[in-house]
Amino acid sequence: MMLFNHTTGIHYTDEKVEWAVLRRSRKGIEKLREGSMPVPAGFFEQENAPPFPSDVLAHIHKNFRGIVTVSLPSSQLLMRMLELPSTNPAELKGMVELQMDQISPFPVDQLTVSYEVLRQTENHSRVLAVAAQRKTVDALGELFKAQNVYIRSLDAEVLAWWSLLIAHGEVLCQGRVVLILEEHTEFSMIVVDEGVPVCFRSLELFHNFTDEPVMREIVEEVRYTLLSLEAEYGRREITGVLFWSESEIPPLLCDLLREECRAEVVLHDLRSIPPVSEGLALRTAERRLHHVELVPREWIELQRRKRLMKVATIASIAVLSVWLSVITIAGAVFSFQQAAYNRVRKEAEKYAGPARAAQSAREEMLSLEKYSDRSHSALECLREVTVALPVNVEITSFTYKKGEAVSLRGSSELADNVYDFFQKLGASDIFTGVKDQPVSTRTVKDRKISTFSVTAELPKTAKEVRP
Repeated sequence: MMLFNHTTGIHYTDEKVEWAVLRRSRKGIEKLREGSMPVPAGFFEQENAPPFPSDVLAHIHKNFRGIVTVSLPSSQLLMRMLELPSTNPAELKGMVELQMDQISPFPVDQLTVSYEVLRQTENHSRVLAVAAQRKTVDALGELFKAQNVYIRSLDAEVLAWWSLLIAHGEVLCQGRVVLILEEHTEFSMIVVDEGVPVCFRSLELFHNFTDEPVMREIVEEVRYTLLSLEAEYGRREITGVLFWSESEIPPLLCDLLREECRAEVVLHDLRSIPPVSEGLALRTAERRLHHVELVPREWIELQRRKRLMKVATIASIAVLSVWLSVITIAGAVFSFQQAAYNRVRKEAEKYAGPARAAQSAREEMLSLEKYSDRSHSALECLREVTVALPVNVEITSFTYKKGEAVSLRGSSELADNVYDFFQKLGASDIFTGVKDQPVSTRTVKDRKISTFSVTAELPKTAKEVRP
């Protein structure tokens, strides 16, 4: 499954570096941008020339998006078609590495090996095994890394051309077809049986085919390849030879190929189909499980860790920013509240003296009012008690507490008179109520005497009700 919506394909020749950026969306795959930059004159002609003109990246790397895929020409690859039994990917990879170790002139630990399944049935798989020297891959990766561009995928250039020819070219799908591709970095032959490749072969030694001896060597190489295929896949009639090239093909070469293959040679302009950089990006966007991938695994792990570190760093910065924002806001609020508190405290200190003086004056005023108020004086209370006192009820004790209550004790021969007295006291305008009304009856010299005590409450003064 694709983890990126964008893919960037980069292809280079001895004349230019071209690139294309594709975007994958719900509507499909669309091309966002493409471009090219010329390679400095004589770059690849210098002694010990690097494999890639990395200085060009400084001018174009800002256009790259998503997965960056770079092409490797067939001249730098070891490619073999293998017929293997169908099995799980791990075992299939092991069989490919074993086969490449037997045919490669270099130890397998000095190679990056990959493969692509071109055709698979329940019991049989046709696999293209591809290997590149590790030192070539590492040198290319270091050149890109020096310009802050990290290669995520390395693909075979001829496979990108093959994808473009299928999508945009007129490739015959019947019989055996010979495809010849000639471009600055690629001069290869692809043999296809019923639309499925059976051979990828590099012809890089024959780019200069203006001389007749070179043309005959090309034809001899084609003849040898077809004879090898007949031994492995059986004899088939050639239904067509399709020659795709950016340069003009000599008529003599076409005649020699027509005579050898006994089939019509059709010439095509390689510039009539999209550039190989687009084919690289397209193959990455439509990546399958069995797809050629020559990037070492440790590169991918390193880039994955860098992405995780970048995400973790961004998350940490975001959390720290939020935390600092909260602290700053809290500090501002605290400072504001502290300033407000200080202002209130200063105001309180400013008015504290006058407030205490006013409070003292108020208390003195209430005290004067309390003692100057005669409406609830002892004399008024005694008068009210006398008015309410029924006949045959005697008061034996009268205790007056200003602003609190009047306590009475007395006796009567009739208890009813006592209760009538209590009722009158409760209805008085001077008293606010009565409480503690015990009444007891005893016999003295054959007479029943009812004794009582009662407390008549006076209204509370303002000072007394203040909280």
